[in-house]
Amino acid sequence: MKQLREEKGISQRQLARDLNFSSAAVSLYESGQREPTLTALEKLAKYFNVSLDYLIGLTDKDNELPDFVKERLSKLETLESKDIKSQLKEIAKKLNDLADEL
Repeated sequence: MKQLREEKGISQRQLARDLNFSSAAVSLYESGQREPTLTALEKLAKYFNVSLDYLIGLTDKDNELPDFVKERLSKLETLESKDIKSQLKEIAKKLNDLADEL
């Protein structure tokens, strides 16, 4: 948290004001003397635009999406790149294939 705050160039006091935390809480979080609540972690993740996993040290990538999300986004991008007529034909084909299986 301290590293993110320093990278953003803000003081503990400013972070506390922005997130409606006490300055003492920010200091305790950064020193490891107190663990932030889930609500506080959510606010911090949104504020710094990082994942909760990154914030709590489970990953070293600050905004890495899970693989299943990347896969779904890729599929959406593929569909969006086709025109509507092609998309409807593809859906109709899949529906026909499903009907044949039944």
